[in-house]
Amino acid sequence: MSRSLLLGFTKNQKASQLGSIKKLGILLILAIGFIVMVTFLTGFALNRVKAKIQADAGEALQIVLQTTQESLNLWVESHKFQVRQLANDQELIALVQRQLNVARDKDALLKSEALQELRGFFWRRMDLFGQAENFFIISPDFINIASMRDDNIGAKNVIANQSLDLINRAFRGWPVMVPPIWSHGALGASSGRKPENKPAMFIAAPVKNSQEKIIAVVAQQIDPSGEFTRLIQLGRIGKSGETYAFGRYGKLLSASRFEDDLRKSGLLGQDEISILAVSVRDPGNDLTQGFTAAVPRYQQPLTLMAQEATQGKAGMNVTGYRDYRGVPVYGAWLWDDKLGVGLATEIDEADALGPYYVTRTVILTVLGITVFLALGSLMFAVVIEERAGRALQKSHDQLEFRVKERTTELQKNQAQLEQAEERSRLLLESAHEGIFGVADDGLVNFINPAGLAMLGFEAAELIGQKIHALIHHTRADGTPYPLEECPMYHSLTRGTIGNRDDEVLWRKDGTSFPVEYTSVPMRKNGSIAGTVVVFRDISERKEIEEALRTSRATARGLLDATQESLLLLDKEGTIIAVNKTAARRHHRRPEELIGQNRFDILPQDLRESRKVRFNNVLQTGHPADFEDVWNGMVFHHNYYPVQDKTGATIGVAIFAQDISDRKQMEEILRQKVDELERFSKVAFGREKKMIELKQEINELMLQLGHGEKYKIVQ
Repeated sequence: MSRSLLLGFTKNQKASQLGSIKKLGILLILAIGFIVMVTFLTGFALNRVKAKIQADAGEALQIVLQTTQESLNLWVESHKFQVRQLANDQELIALVQRQLNVARDKDALLKSEALQELRGFFWRRMDLFGQAENFFIISPDFINIASMRDDNIGAKNVIANQSLDLINRAFRGWPVMVPPIWSHGALGASSGRKPENKPAMFIAAPVKNSQEKIIAVVAQQIDPSGEFTRLIQLGRIGKSGETYAFGRYGKLLSASRFEDDLRKSGLLGQDEISILAVSVRDPGNDLTQGFTAAVPRYQQPLTLMAQEATQGKAGMNVTGYRDYRGVPVYGAWLWDDKLGVGLATEIDEADALGPYYVTRTVILTVLGITVFLALGSLMFAVVIEERAGRALQKSHDQLEFRVKERTTELQKNQAQLEQAEERSRLLLESAHEGIFGVADDGLVNFINPAGLAMLGFEAAELIGQKIHALIHHTRADGTPYPLEECPMYHSLTRGTIGNRDDEVLWRKDGTSFPVEYTSVPMRKNGSIAGTVVVFRDISERKEIEEALRTSRATARGLLDATQESLLLLDKEGTIIAVNKTAARRHHRRPEELIGQNRFDILPQDLRESRKVRFNNVLQTGHPADFEDVWNGMVFHHNYYPVQDKTGATIGVAIFAQDISDRKQMEEILRQKVDELERFSKVAFGREKKMIELKQEINELMLQLGHGEKYKIVQ
């Protein structure tokens, strides 16, 4: 009987061991399958998050680039218009004709009375055009015949030396912008200072005589590190974003944001600026981290962006390339043929992917903790089962020893669990973004210090609470935000990843701030166990976007404030834009003119002539200006072609100025001059009458904005 019991016990023991081995194998297979599935889903989710962030960054870069291009074109056209108005001034034309008659000798030019009168002419218009001291009069043989600095007089103009095609274009009748080139002397420098090479850009326009022949070119010198650079640098995103202009050979045409870094790396001298001194070339590695290139700067290739842009190709890259500092960046770029410059907007790759790295760290941390706990629990259960089986096979006197041993094991596992929780806590506390977790019952179970600091709450005020009603109950416009529409809630109920950058969170003090946030569902054993939300304050980005919108509104306000009429027509003559001055002259509101055909609302006697000029500008792409009479008033018109990026003419911009008063004053002046000539021939002795007539003529000249024609000796 004892033998039978022993055999039965041995048989049951073997069956139990086989069952345990089989169960352990099944558990291991399930655990490995769970880890593989979670790893795959995590990788998929992270790739989607990264792709979304890259796509959003690319879209933002394109918007900033296009806005900067539009603003820059408006700025250039405004300066061209001002210089062209200056070139059409009759007093300037007369003075230029006098100065052209002086010999091309520096001493003769400097002693000319016409030069002194030209300098006075520019100083009187300093408030109207700005920087009057930086104008040049250039003769057809490219000699500076007039300037505010003596050292420029009689010398060949710097534009002809470095941008001959552009100065020739001006002499063919076109106002032009000359991108930054090297110029002798700083802006506003006195003629007594030693000239030195400084970057300068120019706006030039032709000067025509009464026979419409181009006799000279007037040019305004502009400091590219001033308004030009500030306007370009307004467009940027993120902390490391930068927008800059560059030339056909890759030279920077606007100042770099990172001149301190360029000086530390040796690309710039201590007092040197980056304009024309730095090329947009790839050094091969990050210069800001102390890297030194093995080849000279001029032998390094242009950056990926510059290679395409200088070939006239617009593009975007959100996979990463090195900029002129060697820093990996994302960027968008284009080449503006009208301005003759390239524009690029870039942001450091690390800055653009900041939200992705935070999300990845949080997800991988939570995933690691989850997998670690799952495997630990599995192994713990297997060990307990195995040891329990052994305990059943051993005698009763070993039971107490085994209980103590298991207790020790439990304490060790508890310590390991506490260590894992401590590591998780340190990771959450070191993050700069706000992070909080919500359990499957919708209650907050953790929030990191950065999140508490942004929201102004204490941890005890949020833990265990429904967070939606506290911080996410209202949209940015103040309307209620139902819980069922919240992406955070959808992550918990539907298991979807939510991304938003157009909402606000509310602080404890009742104020709100714009945020960008990502909500990621947490899963355990295939079920949703909660959600993790990562958010950051994007107030600075919103302020930059608002500044860009304000810049556009300011440009529109400037057009509405001008006393010139402005109409923008498409190829069919339909009005697509109009300023307030033009609307007033038609006795209508701007919105009433939009969509109407320009020539249908003109008087019958003006339709055909203006339509012919309109079609000629469309066909030739050349601007036109003329005068005609409407409703008893004399108007001076300028027709400019509007071109797209390919250079095709897509419409016409019409500027019209009422010059009736000027024409009337000119006619009165002509009559007075004729009367004076008759009196001088017939009544030479009537000195008093001549003095009175001269005084009247001088008064009329002053009213027209010219100097006195006669000097009266009492």
